[in-house]
Amino acid sequence: MSTLSRLDSQVATAFYGQFPELREAQQAVIEPLLSGQNVVLTSGTGSGKTEAVMAPLVSKHWRQAARSGDLFLIYIAPTKALVNDLEKRLHTPLSTIGLRVGIRHGDRDDLTNGPAPHVLITTPESLDVLLFRGELALRSVRAVVVDEVHLLYNTQRGLQLSILLRRLQRILPDGLQWVALSATVGDLSNVRNFLMGNGEDADLLAFSAHRTIDAQIRHIRNTADFLPLVRRLTKGRATKLLVFANSRRECERLTGTLQQDESLRHLVFAHYSSLSPEVRVDTERKFSSMGTAICVATSTLELGIDIGDIDAVFLWDVPGGVDSFLQRIGRGNRRSNKTNVVCLVPDNSSAVAIDALRFAALINAASKGELPVREPYDLFGAVGQQCLSIIASDGGRFTRIADLCEILEHKPYLSRDVIEGILAALASNGFLQRHGYKNRYGADEELHRLVDMKLIYGNFGIGSQTVDLFHGAKNLGKVPAMNLLRVRGSTYVRFAGKYWRVKKVSYEGIYLEPSQPTAEVIDFSYGGISSVSDPYNADCVWRLIHASDLPADLFTKDLRHQIEHFRSNVRRSCSEDQIPYLRSSDGIRYYTFAGYLVNRAVGLYAKKPEFKADDFSLLVHSPIDWASIPHHPSGFEDIFHLLYEASTAQTLYQKQLPLDLQEREYLQEWLKDTTIPHILARLVEAETKEIDNETARNVGC
Repeated sequence: MSTLSRLDSQVATAFYGQFPELREAQQAVIEPLLSGQNVVLTSGTGSGKTEAVMAPLVSKHWRQAARSGDLFLIYIAPTKALVNDLEKRLHTPLSTIGLRVGIRHGDRDDLTNGPAPHVLITTPESLDVLLFRGELALRSVRAVVVDEVHLLYNTQRGLQLSILLRRLQRILPDGLQWVALSATVGDLSNVRNFLMGNGEDADLLAFSAHRTIDAQIRHIRNTADFLPLVRRLTKGRATKLLVFANSRRECERLTGTLQQDESLRHLVFAHYSSLSPEVRVDTERKFSSMGTAICVATSTLELGIDIGDIDAVFLWDVPGGVDSFLQRIGRGNRRSNKTNVVCLVPDNSSAVAIDALRFAALINAASKGELPVREPYDLFGAVGQQCLSIIASDGGRFTRIADLCEILEHKPYLSRDVIEGILAALASNGFLQRHGYKNRYGADEELHRLVDMKLIYGNFGIGSQTVDLFHGAKNLGKVPAMNLLRVRGSTYVRFAGKYWRVKKVSYEGIYLEPSQPTAEVIDFSYGGISSVSDPYNADCVWRLIHASDLPADLFTKDLRHQIEHFRSNVRRSCSEDQIPYLRSSDGIRYYTFAGYLVNRAVGLYAKKPEFKADDFSLLVHSPIDWASIPHHPSGFEDIFHLLYEASTAQTLYQKQLPLDLQEREYLQEWLKDTTIPHILARLVEAETKEIDNETARNVGC
């Protein structure tokens, strides 16, 4: 019996009728899902993971659901845009067999309009809303799919979802089958443990996409140099280009540059999270329908939103890590076994050779399927949020501490003492009140305010306050509220890839009118911190510098000469098992290639005042005794409290935690990244080697 024949014939036709054969992942997942097993599945971008898991889950439950009319499957995606896209994608196969598919997010609730859907696509926050309001339709759910789980892994939203799934399990009489999907996960058992707890049984299925990466690395000396390259690729033939930038500001700058060319102006679109849903959807629709088009986007298009076939992907500056790199290049050439990507070292790069090698390191890791491994983090912020949600969902009545502990028992690090500490901190900040003599907590005034303001359901950074942008009555999107201080009437700004003049500024919003391109334009400020590469990438660059060979065809001719000159200078000055350093009037700069976090930890541990750390170097005023530095992250315990840095990326609920738990959360990146012990061992065992000014200039970082 073939694997496909194990599916219900109508379901098999609905999902796979147009495909001549199933992919490896689609075949492998059928049997475990039909038998009721939980699954963590990783397979390449565009490899049909959604169909792979939906076909057997629907096959297993659809006939009973069609008779009863009940909701039987929840599909969870991390963004509203992906939820909307998945509904369009699943509507045809599900409606073919008479099933209703619906959406629940901030803009739409299909559980309150007409008959309940059989399949509900939603976000973690909307699942929180449904549990909060005691949605009866949830009681018939048999299975849950969590898509793009890498975006939730080791995050507050991921912990929130983990607890929500635990709450959902508790109200289901027949248990809950679950599936987690991703294109980029290093260790599948870590995903299982973070999402569902160490005791959960699951099949861990990993499949390579087997796609060749055809990459070229170029240096763009100024943005005007980008225009001839784009013109050459789009001239005389239908071509779709997707350009990824690392910030909304760079997205607008690139879009503005491309629109300076009359032949390209009507082909260029911008896509990022600040745009209103209406504008984003319109951009996606236009880009998808055109034969030739260029879309400049941030990470919003890393996900599987359908924007048609992409001929080539451009990366403007180095992505933050291998997972983001894989997601971005995976958007191109989905119908072939080859991915075309052009990696661009931008005009504002201060270290061209280093950035080119950072790209080369990502390409090398992606080609080999190597991903950095981070073990599950001990997180606490979303614990407070979920305790508040549970108490508020019961009308704020006093809830037993023991009941809260039972819900959280799938997380071994959440002892009763830890949970009581979180509850006590929430009480001291006015969110909860403790019962006079029972071990219970109930709602206080600040919790009622959270519920009234609808802030109870989310775990987003407190630095995300925004102000709306309007053109007439049309909402164009949002920008950080700090821009209220930057613009005035008649200021020219760029937004959504277009030029605008500010008509009015108020706390209700910034009102714009269309404008012609002008040199007086400014870009909105989006705040945040500059991206810092992970230790894995910095360490890989050091190894590439000393590698015996480097694929010459990766780089353009002029950049290749620059890279080889750089590598030969460094290798002539020091070996891979040495740490080069430079003495100057500023102090001693050690070129560690260890990542910002490692360099900062070393500076603190060595008690170096006023040190300066970045991804590739550490500047101090006196020598470091590297042999005295601990080999393992845990050996830095004496300076753990100094490593902690508060951030606007923290959520409201993280800010309510006791300080020791805030510090412990921050340390997770330090303690759970398996690359860091290897880097520390390299540094501790290395000799130091002084280099001269010329060599240091060649290092260029």
